[in-house]
Amino acid sequence: MPARQRGLALITAMLVVAIAATTAAYLSLDQQIWLRQAQNLSDRAQAEVVRAGALEWAITILAKDAKDNKSDDLTENWAKPLPPLAVEGGQVTGRIADAQARFNINNLVRNNAPSKPDIGTFRHLLLSLSIDPNLTDAVVDWIDADSDKLPYGAEDIDYLQTKIPYRAANQPMQSVDELRLVRGFTPEIVEKLRPWITALPQPTEINVNTASKEVLGALFYTLPPPAIEQLVSQRPYTDPGKLTQILQGLATGTALPQAFYGIQSSYFEVVVETRFGRYQRTTQALIHRGSNDNASRILWHRQLLPRIATTTETASPAENSGVSSDRNI
Repeated sequence: MPARQRGLALITAMLVVAIAATTAAYLSLDQQIWLRQAQNLSDRAQAEVVRAGALEWAITILAKDAKDNKSDDLTENWAKPLPPLAVEGGQVTGRIADAQARFNINNLVRNNAPSKPDIGTFRHLLLSLSIDPNLTDAVVDWIDADSDKLPYGAEDIDYLQTKIPYRAANQPMQSVDELRLVRGFTPEIVEKLRPWITALPQPTEINVNTASKEVLGALFYTLPPPAIEQLVSQRPYTDPGKLTQILQGLATGTALPQAFYGIQSSYFEVVVETRFGRYQRTTQALIHRGSNDNASRILWHRQLLPRIATTTETASPAENSGVSSDRNI
């Protein structure tokens, strides 16, 4: 009988030890989770402060450039990326890109009417990418305020007949991703177009000093490829009149298409990447540079996820994704 009692006591003691160990493990895990969450919140707060500071840096450098120059090109300080800069507890990098180096899809409608020069540019851009140029009509119908349908366009009556009915926006596009709502545009087409287009709040000129050969080829579609190469090789241009003379010389007898272009920009995209501990954040912002320091402002900013390549495409820079998120790594 005493032996049996000793056995029960031993089993009871083992159970007590097991319960105590399990409880301690759970308490330790909860504490680790709490500490991790607290650290993440602290890292996020630091990242937010540094992000705001980096955007102010971008506004300052763009404002100084406007005072020093009457043109914008890729040799200027704003076009040089900010190398990884160590800050307390982390690091930050940044880069500024000229948003007017790409075709602004809101150019398709100027003064409440379809813009023939911009329609020509966009059609030739689509052609260069092996995309049906007739899709241009659908974009114009999406942006313009009327309900008159172009030959290859679409208006409310077409969108209301879809599986999930909706209406045409009848206003300028807010982002490139909005193209996915336009009839005929698949996600694949939008991603193919994304590097060459943008959506700015008002019609703009294309900056010849910063635009790619693909965009310039669509803008001056009567010029042969060698002439576009020569146009790029002679950059930067600081005198609009001289640029016009050079373009006329490159045309060699062919008429230049009517187009909206210039050598100065007002809209810039900024990408800021911050890393604090396990927390990484990539922010994209659009800055409108006004005529003076007080007029420059951030129009919007958003957080980006890195894009994941599919089987039919390769990954592109994070700033092209347009997907908002913060990320802990």
